[in-house]
Amino acid sequence: MNTFKISYLVVVLVMVLAIAITLSEPLRVEAKHQDRYGRVIAAARGKKGGNRTSAMTCNISSKVCRLKGSSGRDCCRKRCVDLRTNKLNCGRCGKSCQYSEICCNGYCVNTMFDKRHCGGCFKKCNKGRSCAYGMCNYA
Repeated sequence: MNTFKISYLVVVLVMVLAIAITLSEPLRVEAKHQDRYGRVIAAARGKKGGNRTSAMTCNISSKVCRLKGSSGRDCCRKRCVDLRTNKLNCGRCGKSCQYSEICCNGYCVNTMFDKRHCGGCFKKCNKGRSCAYGMCNYA
């Protein structure tokens, strides 16, 4: 009976410690974001519903998109975007890729069947091989 009480106490202490570590983790991450992204983004992250992309609006100046931590260097419809990878603004503002395509370096490509981008951007199949379902030489 005494061994059971000790075992129970150890299990409860381990659970409390695990919960304490889990709850303290976001505080450390938030402190890293403030150092990494600067005061403007960290302040927006602290607001309810705020996140990094909502803080990076370029309605006043497009220079905000060039700041460290921005979601992209270009301004499209008052949002900072990366024209090389953004599926809704691929290569230029407003150019959307189709459902089965992704944006690779500003071009919409179908990574399921394009042998130059097989399974992802710039994943080339070897010479003479074809791309099917995102895999080179699928058989």
